[in-house]
Amino acid sequence: MPVCPRCGISMVREAARHGAWERLLRGLCIHPFRCQLCDCRFLASRVGPGTNAHRDYERVLVRYPAFFSAPSDEPVSPGRTQGSEGVIVNLSIRGCLMRSEVPLSRGTVLRLAFTPTEYRGSRPITIEQAVVRSGEDGTFGLEFRRVHEGDETILREIIRSRLHHRVMPVS
Repeated sequence: MPVCPRCGISMVREAARHGAWERLLRGLCIHPFRCQLCDCRFLASRVGPGTNAHRDYERVLVRYPAFFSAPSDEPVSPGRTQGSEGVIVNLSIRGCLMRSEVPLSRGTVLRLAFTPTEYRGSRPITIEQAVVRSGEDGTFGLEFRRVHEGDETILREIIRSRLHHRVMPVS
């Protein structure tokens, strides 16, 4: 498995190909990879067929109670409460899957806060801007758009600790 050229960690995952150049490089056994910790995207050689990578980031299973609302710089949509609750069921450094009884439409922008069980007693991690990318039957895929640097560091620690002894899948 390749090693990230930025952080030197081998927690990488094969990423989706972007453009004709990367599709051509596949013939030379050169594939795009994404570091799961520092977000670096790079090309590296790997013998064997490439995979059809659906997502660039490995998700880890969690169960974190969450609180969400409209971002502080946006008005609350009509018919939506100022603050609502959900449960984050999986997490990556760029998004999560959350369950909630509150219906959310694709494209809805949220402010999200949660306290990982590993950090009980500390202040919540705050995602200043998350966008609903998918949703079905009370489960919503969120993409993190704006995260404070300190909170992103804690997210990376959570991902690193949960992936540390796990072999990263290639597909």
